[in-house]
Amino acid sequence: MKRIFLLISGIALSLGVNSQVTFEAQGKGGMASTWLFNKNISDQGAEQDYAMAWGSSYGVGINLYYKNIGIGIEGLASKHTGGYAGDLGVLGKYSAHSTLKGYQIPVLLKLKSEGGVYLELGVQANGVSNATYTIDYTDSDIFDGSSDETVNYSKNYMSAVLGFGANVKLSKKIPLGLLFGLRLNYGFGDAEGVDALGNNLDNSFLYSTYEKTNAASGAIMLGLTYGFELK
Repeated sequence: MKRIFLLISGIALSLGVNSQVTFEAQGKGGMASTWLFNKNISDQGAEQDYAMAWGSSYGVGINLYYKNIGIGIEGLASKHTGGYAGDLGVLGKYSAHSTLKGYQIPVLLKLKSEGGVYLELGVQANGVSNATYTIDYTDSDIFDGSSDETVNYSKNYMSAVLGFGANVKLSKKIPLGLLFGLRLNYGFGDAEGVDALGNNLDNSFLYSTYEKTNAASGAIMLGLTYGFELK
């Protein structure tokens, strides 16, 4: 990450003589609908199903634009939750969550209009530092519980990013802007992990064929930006 920041800074300095080059710093955060998809969970019918869950991210970013085309990198602290629900018959119904805490480092190609509307696409490195699984039965609390499942999740995986929104200038005199947009994220790397009942997904006794876990999210992003021309 440090090397990428230095590379962008070096490009900024080398292009600084061109007044069409702008530098932008961002403080931002987002609330997201988050999911952990796995084919072996999807195949279990009513016993294991997906449910709505929520996550968040916050941090900083920098962008370097030449005219209306740019590149950017961000460093974000993140929480990504997979939600589950099911009916186990005699044991009754339950809800469960796997919550992953860590970081996100998106590297993005940026396109913007003169009015501040933007499109972004790129790749993102995701790191997992802590993973917790919890389960709650509807009719009884005898089997309720939580466990640390960090060892069962991948420490890092990659994902694709697509986003769009607008960066609205707050004043003609002060180079501050208000950013709001939507960002979609889909993991093409394997997040690994546990199923809706907390069983390890690489358990060959339960699942004869291993299937990877794809982390997905859709986030509403808000932030403040500070931009200026390099001269």
